Amino acid sequence: MAKRYFLGLMLAIAPAVFALPEDRDQPIEITADSAVINEKQSQAEYTGAVVVTQGTLKFEGNVVNLKTNEDGEVETFVAKGQPARFENLRRKTDQEPVKGHAQVIDYSFDTDRVVLTGDAMITSEDSEFSGPEITYDLKSGEVTAAGSRSSRVNMTMQPKKK
Repeated sequence: MAKRYFLGLMLAIAPAVFALPEDRDQPIEITADSAVINEKQSQAEYTGAVVVTQGTLKFEGNVVNLKTNEDGEVETFVAKGQPARFENLRRKTDQEPVKGHAQVIDYSFDTDRVVLTGDAMITSEDSEFSGPEITYDLKSGEVTAAGSRSSRVNMTMQPKKK
């Protein structure tokens, strides 16, 4: 019974502020093949074609770990996959959502930032960013990519259509 309460609580809360105001009022929905919930450690692990959605924010991975704070509010999602994926519609006027994929995607509710590591790529409108690590701020839309001499950051911008 306690596990169901914890799972229900985790699905019902929406403490984050996403790009679209309606998103924060939406429930968090998680589908997976299996779940292991540890109430004492305030965490859960979902495995097998995991899909996490809240409004326009969506994560997919082979494994998704979720951590809550002592108040039962979600703090982080960490999606792992071959690759893991995310997408988010920032504005109602956007034609396409921002999409990204990487080996690991770490989302923090406190900072509203998505950190993609391991063959990371983000596409936004007509731009494409890739590199070993990319940080995407959901509120501002700012993309920060980190690389090195051996593993460079790449950006491709398409010309404006006339």
